[in-house]
Amino acid sequence: MSRLGKWLIGVVAALAVVVLGAWLWLWFALRGTPSDIVNFHPTEFQAEAADAFFFSVGDELKYSSEIDPHAATLSRGHIDNFLVSPSRDKIAVVTGGTLLIVNADGSGIRQVAAVSSIYKNPKPIRRSFFRDDEFQWSRDSKHLYLIRDQYYESKGSQLYSDNGELWRYDLESGNSQLVVKPFPAYTYFLGKGSGVYFSVPTSAGDLRLRYFDGKTVKDIGDVGVWEVPRQEFGSDESPFFSFSARDFNQLFASGATFELGQSSAQEKLLLGNRRYLAFTRGEGIKGPFYCPALYNSLFLPGGRYFLLNVGCGNYDGQLLIDSETGGYERLPKDTRVYLALTTEDISRYRISGGGIMPN
Repeated sequence: MSRLGKWLIGVVAALAVVVLGAWLWLWFALRGTPSDIVNFHPTEFQAEAADAFFFSVGDELKYSSEIDPHAATLSRGHIDNFLVSPSRDKIAVVTGGTLLIVNADGSGIRQVAAVSSIYKNPKPIRRSFFRDDEFQWSRDSKHLYLIRDQYYESKGSQLYSDNGELWRYDLESGNSQLVVKPFPAYTYFLGKGSGVYFSVPTSAGDLRLRYFDGKTVKDIGDVGVWEVPRQEFGSDESPFFSFSARDFNQLFASGATFELGQSSAQEKLLLGNRRYLAFTRGEGIKGPFYCPALYNSLFLPGGRYFLLNVGCGNYDGQLLIDSETGGYERLPKDTRVYLALTTEDISRYRISGGGIMPN
């Protein structure tokens, strides 16, 4: 067969795949069944949380004790990643390839560094950059730790990079300082003083914990251990870690879950032990589904109001539920809430070879 004939066969095959995919999508779009909110009757009410918090409506970051789209805008830009300070009055955000620190009182925005992703494809080999993830606040909210790296040829990402360095940004001076290198880690937590604990891989692929006391590095616990005994840290040690909503979303939605009926025809939202909204089962190209999601869903400070994300046939967006009255209201499109959660807020966690994990 000629080269032209083979090319024509390839083109026809590719077109056939595209046509089949479009036909399947159209078939399921026409014949699929949406998942709906049962007896959807939203109301309007004033919902003031126990404390003020950061939130965004679209690309506008705000701070208030209620989700008020008319509250003062602190910064603009899509937030790709964030971490609220332990003091709750500052937030580190990644937006437009830059790591910023925004003050709740509107007094200013600090530009910490230009950042990039370890998942960038293709990689600009040998280019140095600060990572756009896994930054950490100090316990007193006066410093922000971040990882500096350099792109190199690797299979997949470079989580455990030999080029890694840990840096500390000082909010008072606006300067950044090298803490320790090499820093072949992506997860770490802080100890007393200038101590830093970080997890590094072994040649066998296991993780082990190491400790930097400001001068030297030593191993802590055994390789791949499920939980490092607390006596390994010393009686006066007080580990500190800020949990990321991206990595530990279940902590922020703790107390909320879903319950299936006997026939699985409906799914019900439970806040504590009380049932609230119900959702019908939908059918789509990937099979049965229900339209609510706990990802980026959470309780506002005080625990009375719960923000729930839904992608239902009769409503797509965010709902705010009053757990005392059972009422719920629609929120402005693309509403997100940003909260802080640290080891000082929860008591049940373990320290493994891979770092701090919630129990």
